[in-house]
Amino acid sequence: MPTAEESTPAIVLRARDYAEADRIVTLLTRDFGKLSGIARGAKASRRRFERKLEPFTQAVLYFRRRPHGQLVFITRTERCDGAPPEFDELRKFALGSYMLELTDALTTEEAEAVAAYEVLASGLAVLGRRTPTMALRQAFELKILQATGFGLEFGRCRLCGKVAQPEGSAVYFLPSRGGIVCAQCRGQAVESAVRIEASNAAAVARLSLTPLAECTAHPHGAGQGVLAIARFLATILDRKLRSVDFLNSTL
Repeated sequence: MPTAEESTPAIVLRARDYAEADRIVTLLTRDFGKLSGIARGAKASRRRFERKLEPFTQAVLYFRRRPHGQLVFITRTERCDGAPPEFDELRKFALGSYMLELTDALTTEEAEAVAAYEVLASGLAVLGRRTPTMALRQAFELKILQATGFGLEFGRCRLCGKVAQPEGSAVYFLPSRGGIVCAQCRGQAVESAVRIEASNAAAVARLSLTPLAECTAHPHGAGQGVLAIARFLATILDRKLRSVDFLNSTL
């Protein structure tokens, strides 16, 4: 007996052709977490699927669950109003691809992902309207990590709780603790660390609290901030993201 059709707003993370006319698509949905599904005849059906199952697309997804197996049956899609434009500028495409791949890596199939969906939707919308910047990259990384349960701390020492001052001495980011320690507490933490100038750490801390729509022109954490976040991601992800080198070469 066929299951009832369900629907949810969704963002296409990745897609590939399957057989002669089908597509297998992975999407982050607002209501059902990450889903993978098969769209029968997607390459031939203009009315149901034309240009709606490509990465970056935001659409209302209609699907039916299968009695067995993880793939759902995608029955049709309807493009959402206000979907971001195509990223025909190289830097926008590079940062957008990184946003999709990082979100994909941090989310799991059908786990609750409302916060991650909102962060990704906001990030793509801002990227569609604004010039891509290092600040937008770092703010997105911080917010998608927070949304998936990995809040990083750049503004306060993990050990003594002291607030780091922008004009103070350098601090040390410990990937194993997901936060900084001050110079006074560094001796108590034997783990490897990334040294960050206090002003750069303060810039990253501000970005973590700044809405994505407002962060593009803000100061960022420079290469030290990029390295600190990359080191943390390496501790929690089981693979290197393919989009990172492309992004680093363009932004």
